[in-house]
Amino acid sequence: MPMVQEFGWSRTVISVPASLGSVFGAALSPFVGKLVDVYGARYILPLAAVVLALSCLYMSMLQTILAFFITYTIIRTIDQGVINSATYPTVGKWFAKYKGRATSLIMLTGAIAAAISGPLYQLIIGELGWRIAWITLALFPLIFGILPAFLLIRKNPEAMGLAVDGISSGSNLQQRTTYVREWTVKEAVRTRFFWCVFVSLFMVGAAGPGITLHFAAHLSQQGVSPVIIGSTVSVFAISGAIGITIAGLLADRFNIKYLMIIGCSVATLSLVILIRADSMLETFIFVSVWGFSLITVHPLIPVLWNNVFGREILGTINGLSRVTLVMGLAVGPVISGFIYDLTNAYQGAFWVFMAGSFVSVILLIVSGDPNKNRK
Repeated sequence: MPMVQEFGWSRTVISVPASLGSVFGAALSPFVGKLVDVYGARYILPLAAVVLALSCLYMSMLQTILAFFITYTIIRTIDQGVINSATYPTVGKWFAKYKGRATSLIMLTGAIAAAISGPLYQLIIGELGWRIAWITLALFPLIFGILPAFLLIRKNPEAMGLAVDGISSGSNLQQRTTYVREWTVKEAVRTRFFWCVFVSLFMVGAAGPGITLHFAAHLSQQGVSPVIIGSTVSVFAISGAIGITIAGLLADRFNIKYLMIIGCSVATLSLVILIRADSMLETFIFVSVWGFSLITVHPLIPVLWNNVFGREILGTINGLSRVTLVMGLAVGPVISGFIYDLTNAYQGAFWVFMAGSFVSVILLIVSGDPNKNRK
């Protein structure tokens, strides 16, 4: 990284604000979700875009490690705690029949943007330097995150005198969800279902980066060539994009919880391939299956909360679930690194994540249906 090389910072130093931002974002998520439920995201997302743009601009001028710590922590906090926590509940409040497709489309758009921006910014850094790259990065929230969000986003269809999916009667809406009447947050958090999913999301969150950020080093130890390992980035991105698309289509037709159980089960079994992978075929099979199954689960999460607990508290419930999910994202890589330092190998860490993924499957299976006997 040119910025790291210019200042002589270690990789450990630059990873600290990313983890801190994840922790702060997790703590902020429930409050942002509550604001979305009460007021909508019309003002939240533009404000987040302004803070994000100003932070990126300041990153282009920074000279000290303290400035980097503070600014990058803010960027990470806004991304994890505000933008992600406000976007998906907003989409969920507008759709009933096609909320799975709508959610996956938003997530797919983000994945495509990430795939394009990576090579683009590498080119800008190579030609113009990392400071110009941060300035150009600031333009995106300024252009796409302020006026479009303010002008186009509303709390829900009812705020514009419309109905969800054009439905005129509440009975038709209930046919597209599992809840009989709207839940309150207090009622939802008292259910076995909420806590089973809550804990399982920590397992999913930890396994994701804990494996994805370290499987390349593991494959290198196994003797897989650097060329093959380098190509796994594209394979993972493509399989993830396919997973997001298929998840959206299936979410509108089948039981979301069962789809999550299948996704987590396949992801768990794929780790068996990773642990013993030492060839091109095994590497590509693992990356394809892992990318597809892992990414498939993420667009299903807000749709699951929507189906079970309804639109009125979707922001708050999704925000609470992001606490455990984002904490898992922060803890997962640390677990992999710690076990590697102890054993000089990654297999032990992968067995830990496999056990955690298996536990998540069991928790989803025993979570039950909180609407089954509710009147």
